[in-house]
Amino acid sequence: MRWFLLRFCLLVGLAGQHVQAERFKTIHEKIQGEQEYTSFNDLVRSNRVAKLNLHYEPLTVFVPENRAFDQYEGEIYSDLAFYHMSFEVKTLKLLRTTNALQSANLDNPPLWITKVNDDIYVNSAKILQDKSNYVSRSRSGDMGQQQVLHVIDSVLDPIINSPKFSPNAYDFLTSVHNWNIGSKTITKFHQKAQDNRLLNVFKEKSPHTFFIPVDSGIDTRKYQMIDRKVLLRHVVPNHVLFIRPSERNVVTLSDEDQSPYTLSFERTNERLFVKYISKDDDLEFSSEVLVPDIPVKNGVIHLISQPLGNFEKSLKPFPFLPIMEKISNDPEVDTFYKMGSMTKFNEIFNKKNVNFTYFVPKDSAWNKINDMGLEPIDDPSDILARHLVISDSPYSMQQLVSMSRVNNYTDIELQSEGGPLRMSAFRVEGEYFIKWKRKYIRVLRPDYECTNGIVHVLNGPLVDFTRKKLNQSLNEGSLVGYWNIVKDIIV
Repeated sequence: MRWFLLRFCLLVGLAGQHVQAERFKTIHEKIQGEQEYTSFNDLVRSNRVAKLNLHYEPLTVFVPENRAFDQYEGEIYSDLAFYHMSFEVKTLKLLRTTNALQSANLDNPPLWITKVNDDIYVNSAKILQDKSNYVSRSRSGDMGQQQVLHVIDSVLDPIINSPKFSPNAYDFLTSVHNWNIGSKTITKFHQKAQDNRLLNVFKEKSPHTFFIPVDSGIDTRKYQMIDRKVLLRHVVPNHVLFIRPSERNVVTLSDEDQSPYTLSFERTNERLFVKYISKDDDLEFSSEVLVPDIPVKNGVIHLISQPLGNFEKSLKPFPFLPIMEKISNDPEVDTFYKMGSMTKFNEIFNKKNVNFTYFVPKDSAWNKINDMGLEPIDDPSDILARHLVISDSPYSMQQLVSMSRVNNYTDIELQSEGGPLRMSAFRVEGEYFIKWKRKYIRVLRPDYECTNGIVHVLNGPLVDFTRKKLNQSLNEGSLVGYWNIVKDIIV
């Protein structure tokens, strides 16, 4: 009997040692030892500082399973490990009362925590609670720092590599090129926010959700109609709405006039849309979400395909015509139209699914140049090409002025068909002016909107001139001979 008791106590002691050893297995050892964490372990091994954090720092570590890395379409780089760590130690219970954690790299955006019923999300990654809440220390014994491991079902992506500081929504507006969003630009929305003195909204410390439309979805009509109310419709104050935790919910909110509206995310044929419904006005707007879940210091940004608003053409005071139909029937710009016909340049306006911005000099400008004994030094086709910009959406004069203002009224660069067009735009006492090289050219008729773009009628061409040479034969086929033909058009 005594031998049995001794043997029993020995077995219990060994079992206790085994439990104790497993209980105090470090987070780093667990990451190294679990087969389903090998991808994250490879990421940690590539980052010496992240590995030191696991050895010496108090941490909460969010570990994506291997299948999450298999499904991840973003870039894998060593500093991505930092965005899965925080120096704040948070168990599941503590996470339920937490809104955000600072990443182990203080320059990264925060890790935003969302609770939906019993589920907990980090940004858009769901915590797998049955595999989480593993609490240990950075080293065996009582000397190590406390750490906790949670398993998540997708990779956390700050969508910005090597940030210099924790960026907010304003930083995104002003330096979007630092983010990994491809070639998408948001210049027009930024300019409208600046014109309406709303940039401070994007600097606020309170967490918001920002919907920012890309330039390709804002044509001239929409650009002109975007006002303060439309801009504020794109900001959801005091709510951080990542897609996955918000997708099955309808959020009821109020705008600055206390008018109620609902906001929801919906999927149609594998495309994601945000839907805005105003209760008072019975208006409904929707826009496709192109790049979701961009975390920033003061919330989250979703890039959308077009602004949320009602932009009907019915209130325009003139009919919409194609550019060629417009200038062919306008007696004040007949010279430029006939020059385009003679050179076959006008055929370029047959292009589909693009927008044109055409700077067209008035006939009287060419008459004045001819009377002064001047002639252009460029080929006529080159001149026509310099006056035409093809883009996703045309440039209104207000937009060109805003772009110049953002650039401190130094030259902006547009990509014309003749190459880079460097110019700036001003508005003085209600009139628009273009500065090209050293010339200030008044815009006589700005913003004539057409079905395929916009026309600005100028008081002079974007052309350099020289004095006419005498005794130059018309039959020599030279530029001078060509401009004698043009002279016959305009005289």
